[in-house]
Amino acid sequence: MQKLITIPLDDDNDQDMVIQEHLTNYLENGWQITQIVPVGAGVGTGDEETGGYVAGWLAVLLERIQ
Repeated sequence: MQKLITIPLDDDNDQDMVIQEHLTNYLENGWQITQIVPVGAGVGTGDEETGGYVAGWLAVLLERIQ
């Protein structure tokens, strides 16, 4: 069985810059990472007030062997 998970990458605010566990629950329940692919990542200049930004997604393919 396979499952595709997407993880947003964004630095809109300080909370987005904190390390977050997105896959722990899956990995603790028998899923294994098969592939990780960056999807639609980009860097922009923002404006004078906010400065630059980074945004995108990671696509993670998980597999469970039964």
